[in-house]
Amino acid sequence: MRTIGLMAGMAIVGAATPALSKEVQRTAKQVVPLNIGDWLGPDDYPPGAIFAGEQGRVVVIVSIDATGRPTACSIDVSIGAPALEKGTCDLVLSKGKFEPARDKEGRALASRYMLPVRWKLPESGEGRQTTGPWSMTKLTSVDAADQIVRCDVLIDGKAVSATPEQCRGRGELKDLRKRLNVSGPFRIRQEFAALHDDSPPPVPPSSDGGRLLALYEVRQQVDAEGTPSICTVLVSAGEWAEEEKKHLEKTPCESGHRFFPVVGKDGVAKAAQVLLMTRVTLMPPAS
Repeated sequence: MRTIGLMAGMAIVGAATPALSKEVQRTAKQVVPLNIGDWLGPDDYPPGAIFAGEQGRVVVIVSIDATGRPTACSIDVSIGAPALEKGTCDLVLSKGKFEPARDKEGRALASRYMLPVRWKLPESGEGRQTTGPWSMTKLTSVDAADQIVRCDVLIDGKAVSATPEQCRGRGELKDLRKRLNVSGPFRIRQEFAALHDDSPPPVPPSSDGGRLLALYEVRQQVDAEGTPSICTVLVSAGEWAEEEKKHLEKTPCESGHRFFPVVGKDGVAKAAQVLLMTRVTLMPPAS
């Protein structure tokens, strides 16, 4: 289980084209993205995708009004990376700037644009850790034949579309069943969170119970430039706690990796404490 050490890498933007539709036929001048490197650059890697270890080529279809403002964003074909796909659309909608399409008379038109973006996590410590705030919950339902029958994913409390393959992860389910010593259907809930504050409180336990398998928290003091100084790693409770300690990756303090700076409401970077959490729980099958 990969819990920490996932760094932001380069965002390589491919050639963008108008979305195929009748609107292209009446457009004399196509829509053009403006200063795309300012809103899809290395420091814009979606935090949720960093924490989930997601990378790949995401193709979004953007609706743009006559002023050049993006108004809607959808995924052309899902690559099975919900945090990366949602984060790409969030970036385009919040930061995207376009020169609108125009007709033969020079009048601005509403249009759509197909934009491919390739996200890649670096192989070694070139990037930075996310400071959040961000959370993701994956609930994987497994039947008695060790087949994933359902995958539910929440990102920042909102449900996103997901397929069973997105919940599979690494390893065989039959090995997991043996490790858990269970028979029949079961569910595994994985929770991830990144928070920052002067002193962020522990992430509260879920209210629906279950068998706690592992709880991992790392707290870091981060300065205004994103450099960590004081690290506290805590693995508490859970049946896998002692075993997980043997496999924990190095903290950013030990590895020299930095964080994205925490920015206050005034837009100025500041020192803060960052909390990263992973929790794994065995749940009974859905009734």
